[in-house]
Amino acid sequence: MAFNLEDYETVEERLIKFWKEYPDGRIETELIEATATRFIVYSKIFRTEADPKAWATGLAFETISDRGVNATSALENCESSSIGRALANAGYAKRGARPSKEEM
Repeated sequence: MAFNLEDYETVEERLIKFWKEYPDGRIETELIEATATRFIVYSKIFRTEADPKAWATGLAFETISDRGVNATSALENCESSSIGRALANAGYAKRGARPSKEEM
């Protein structure tokens, strides 16, 4: 099945679904790497505040660029992408709709 950008669910849309289903859940992010040229962020999704083990995880990598969103907000973009991947791994993405808009 080919990727259809029209079917893409934003991280914000996925978060709304997650918080509706798990209002006591939590999301943790960790900056794994920060250099002058790139960021790597690791995210963990928990169904409840008390869960000791993550339900789903996600990693993202962003390179700082001289134009576009990564010229000014590469770290923020990386964190959002990481959360989006963790949510997709938890089932909060339509089948075949996992790539980010930036990746497409």
